Parts: sequence; C-alpha cells; structure tokens
Amino acid sequence: MKRPKIFAVMAILLAISCAASAEAAQLPLEIDEALDLMLSRNLTLQSLRQEIDKAEAFRLQADGTLTPEVSLSASTGESRANAGQTGENEAALTLSQVIYSGGRNEAVRKQAPQVRSIADLAVEDARNRAAGELFARFYNVLLQERYAETERSAESTSEMHLKEITRMAELGMSNRLEVIRASQQLAANKASLATAEGMYDSAVISLMNYLAIPPEDRRPVSGDLDALAVSGDRESSLASALENRADLKMLENQIEYQRYQIDIERSGSKPKIALGASAGFTDAGRTGSFDDSWRAELSLTVPILDRNTARGNVITAQAQAVQDKIALEQKQLDVKSGVETAWTELETATEHLESAEAALRLAEETFRLAEVGFREGVTPQLDLLSAQTSLTESRLEHLRSLYNRMLAVAALKVTEGSIIEWAGRVDFR
Repeated sequence: MKRPKIFAVMAILLAISCAASAEAAQLPLEIDEALDLMLSRNLTLQSLRQEIDKAEAFRLQADGTLTPEVSLSASTGESRANAGQTGENEAALTLSQVIYSGGRNEAVRKQAPQVRSIADLAVEDARNRAAGELFARFYNVLLQERYAETERSAESTSEMHLKEITRMAELGMSNRLEVIRASQQLAANKASLATAEGMYDSAVISLMNYLAIPPEDRRPVSGDLDALAVSGDRESSLASALENRADLKMLENQIEYQRYQIDIERSGSKPKIALGASAGFTDAGRTGSFDDSWRAELSLTVPILDRNTARGNVITAQAQAVQDKIALEQKQLDVKSGVETAWTELETATEHLESAEAALRLAEETFRLAEVGFREGVTPQLDLLSAQTSLTESRLEHLRSLYNRMLAVAALKVTEGSIIEWAGRVDFR
C-alpha cells in the first residue's frame, strides 16, 4: 500500500475513534454509572486508598522483626607516610537479631492486622458517605432541571396570556392595566427561568467535579425524581447499622490496636536480649599482611532509670485506650440516634410529599377553573394570574418534596451503612 493511502486510512480511523469518543462523552449519565464512576475516580477516595499501602508497609516492618538485620561493609584505600605508600582493603559482615524486646516486637506484629483493618474500614466508611453525597448532587441536577422545565412552562403560559390579553385589548374587550399585569407576570417568569437555568448549570458542574469529569467533558444527566419504596423499620435499620457501619468497626479495631500499644510502651521498662555476630578481614595490600576476625555476642540490656519516660508513655497509652472506649460508646449512641432521626425525617418527607401532591392537584384544578372562567368573562384577571402563580409554586414544591423524599431514603441507607449495596439492588429507571 502506498504511503498516501496509509495516511488516509489512519486519518479515517482516527476520525472514527474521535467521533466514537465524542458520542460516548455525550451519552446520558444515569445514577448507577455515576456511582461506579465516583467510586473509581473520586480523588478523595483515591487519596484515602493510599492508607492501605501504608498499612501494608506497617505489616512488612512488623514481620521484619522476625528476621535478623544483616549488613555488609567494604572499603579500600591508599595512604602515604614516611615509610612509603601503602594500600588497605577491608570487608565486614555483621548480623544482629533481637531475641527478646520486652514484648514490643510481638505487640507490633499483632497491631499489623488492626492497622490494615482500620485502613480498609476507613475506605469503606468514606465510600458510604461519598455515595450519599453523590445521590444529593445527582438528584439535585434532576431537581434543578425540573425546576427549569416548570419555569419554562410558566413562561410559555404567560406569553400565551399576554398575546391573548393584547388581542382582547385591541378589540376593546380588556384594558391597558390588564396588559401591564400580563407583561409583569411574563417578566417575573423570565427572571425565574434565568435563575433556574443558572442553578441547573451550577448543579451539573458540581456533580461533574465530584466525579472528576472536567467541565469540557460534562455529560447530560438522565433519571427520574421518584418516591422510592422503603422496606423495614427502625429495629431492622438499627441492626443493619450496627452490623455494617464501618466507622463503628473502626473504633472497635482502634481499641484492640491501643491494647497492643500499651504493651509496646510497657516494653520500655523491660529487659532486652539481642544476639550479634560479625566477621571481617583486612588486607594490607603491598605490605603483604592479612588479618581476619570474627565476633559473636549475646547482650542483655536492663533499664534501671529512664526518668519515668516508659511509665509516662504507658499512662498516656492507657488514657488513650479509655478515650477510645468512650468514643465507641458515643458512636453507638450516635448510630442509634441517627437511625431514629433518619426514620423520622423519612416519615416527615413522605407526609410532606403526600400533602404536596394533594396541593398540586388542587392548584391544577383551580387554574383550570380560573382559565375557563376568565375566557367566559366571570373570573377577574387577577384571580387567573394568582392561580397561575400558585400552580407554578405548587409544582416547584412538589418537585422539592420528591427530592427531599429521595434524599431521606439515601440518608437512611447511609445511616445503615448499606447505600452502595442498596443502590445495586434498586432499579432507578
């Protein structure tokens, strides 16, 4: 194939690839995909996952206490004195192993699983809270989009009314004041629409930022504001929270970790036994002398007076252990209170949604009757405009109630520590 044809084929493939990428970037973003993106790309979670690597490093260092420390040193040099120039080569191999550390090394090795567990639970807790935040941001985009649609519908209704009242004025069937009122209503609706569209753009930017998607690659958001069904009761939610909450388990592991930390601090006042061995040689080079040596030793170190350093460290560690137990008790109370609060807010949001639905039905009927009455000449224009405003407000309030109900459900699942698992079971479409 000739070079120009090769370049042409490559250009076509590149264009197809770019078009496919652009099309993929414009695909509607739904809540399940948004959740997957957030869990994999959120920068805060990525940073927190490094704690797992730190925990692995802690384990490696803890396991290293079981193996001896070995070092090799070597040197070569030339020197000149009155006797002439001489050279010397030296090498040494040194081995040392702590046989008994007063319990320190054993306690550090027992801490390693706790450190890893705490790191894993910290990530799990962050994922749970991040998922709740994602639901708030994602459905806020849908809320602001529906707000804009509602304001756009109100603007369209006001435009139609202004055209109609202007035509009636031309026929002498209405007066100038009614035209002015219709114009004011339209202007107010336009301002509300501009505000709603600005709020929508801000909500989208906030969501994309949370998903680590740059503004130039923003995607449309797809979904419905819906009153999701919730099963269970306070007792089952509390049981789920006590079983699933990662922050609760973190404190339990922290208590175990601190128990070993007390042993570590106590080791400062206990004897230490170490074994050491070394071997080396010295080659004097030109002088022809050669010397080798070795040494083995068993050392015992007994602390006698450390100016209360070890005792002070033990007291500090014990105080921290007490604080950790208190923190666990407080967290258990917080979990119970959180479950109660979440259910109360869910019940309140459900009742508010039912009231908003009833109010919306009444507002729709009121506007319908006012519109019919105005056309028949029995309803004043002010009543019609008031009915239209009430209808718009009722629609907005209904949307807000749906959003609050959705957030109440998400907040309950965050409190239970199961929002990610729950989201995987729910069909949001």
